[in-house]
Amino acid sequence: MINDVEMLNYVLQNAEMGCQGITCVRKNVHDSKVDHVLCEQLVKYGKIYHSANNMLRNRGADIQHISPVTKAMTRYAAQRDLRRDSSSSHIAEMMIKGNTMGVNKMTRHIRDYDGKDPNVQTLAKKMLSTEEENINELTSFI
Repeated sequence: MINDVEMLNYVLQNAEMGCQGITCVRKNVHDSKVDHVLCEQLVKYGKIYHSANNMLRNRGADIQHISPVTKAMTRYAAQRDLRRDSSSSHIAEMMIKGNTMGVNKMTRHIRDYDGKDPNVQTLAKKMLSTEEENINELTSFI
């Protein structure tokens, strides 16, 4: 079972990973429409990240960021993948894969959440719906 602090840290890390992924691919985006969608998604992730961060700080909890090794591996994998194909459709596909992983993991975490704070539950569900919306927005670029 997952408590409030664990859920908030997971939401924070999920949003942080979303920001990391978008930042990695945006340098290679040549389509202004795709870039616009990614920028909007980056803003959404940022808001969720800051909400989770503030809720953790208000609880006096340890904030667990994504490890520098994970960030470096994400950058490397994205760069390697983009060298092979940097088309808008491929970038959309890459982002959809990341969002799908986020949806799957977030769904599991919400199911295992045993906390009672409705604000934590709302933020977790907002993270899940954001990931689902991202998939729908990017599908049109494939």
